[in-house]
Amino acid sequence: MATDFSEILQKGYDFLANSQNSDGGWGYRRGGMSYVEPTAFAVLALFNQTGAGGQDVPEKRYQAVQKALTWLRAQQHSDGSWGIMRDDPGASWMTYPVIWMLNVLVKIPELVSYYGKPEDKDMLDRGRRWIMGSGREPSVDDEVNAQVQRLFRIDSSYLGWSWGPGEAGWVIPTALAVIALVVEDPATMPLTKEISNAKNYLRDRACPQGGWNVGNPYMLGKVLPPTPDATSFALVAWRITLTASDFGPNITAVDKGVAYLENYIMESNSDHTVALCAWALSLFKEATEVEKYRLRLVRGLTSGDRVFQYKGQQVTKRTLNGQNRTTGDWADSAYTTAIALLALSDNRYYLNPK
Repeated sequence: MATDFSEILQKGYDFLANSQNSDGGWGYRRGGMSYVEPTAFAVLALFNQTGAGGQDVPEKRYQAVQKALTWLRAQQHSDGSWGIMRDDPGASWMTYPVIWMLNVLVKIPELVSYYGKPEDKDMLDRGRRWIMGSGREPSVDDEVNAQVQRLFRIDSSYLGWSWGPGEAGWVIPTALAVIALVVEDPATMPLTKEISNAKNYLRDRACPQGGWNVGNPYMLGKVLPPTPDATSFALVAWRITLTASDFGPNITAVDKGVAYLENYIMESNSDHTVALCAWALSLFKEATEVEKYRLRLVRGLTSGDRVFQYKGQQVTKRTLNGQNRTTGDWADSAYTTAIALLALSDNRYYLNPK
């Protein structure tokens, strides 16, 4: 019999509502300064029908989403972008998860009726234009591309998205930008030249042993290892963009990335890493395997602090605890808790909103 995670999900949603800052945002840790990214992900998680997106919405959760959306709407710049925190005048990659979340909001009728505002469509249009323009890395000429290929063995004709305007592209912001754009129109956006080019970018930046890192699979002739965070976000982007043309030899990078996460999740002692891995794997694996990863996320394998020796010194490191059954959180973090809630839900509303 499949495990029922409903009670665990409810505690997680309550944690988000209870840990919200007074300004309407969330930080990366409970009580920390409000940032755009954890706020967008917390709202995305609460949009679940069993969270604050369905009928009989618990009032505190409903109010939390309303306050968060008010805070996020007030932070958009005139060029369509968002900074990383309140009153940040700069544009940043945190625009991508906000546009992702707003696209989900405007496409699900129930969410529109609860939380929608007339200005949301204009905000989306301006944000999308910024992503397609300033958010994407600038192109380079043939000479620079040849130099990059010699040094790093990557093809700069494939353009990713950057952490900030005018910068080079990297894997995580590219994955988030791709998701934000494709969620708007999952039927046709994967066929556009921009998304096709981004998928080639991700293929080109994949590590040869499987998975992705920041975006450099090689450095000065050496092979660099993948990381679970970049691999998780890249795979979520792949899940929403896969078309018939991707299967066969073209899906090798995806298969190797999934295999890398399968190995990594069983070795990790980080709540956040396990949440990311379980989330990405839940989109690709069969139900019986997904349950194994979800149970690891919920229960953990160890608890408390682990003391180990490093360069002759004792170092204390927090090990995986799973969900705090009293408060409902993972790692006392709205961001990690939101990712965990996405990993535990079978509803794909956040990738295919209807």
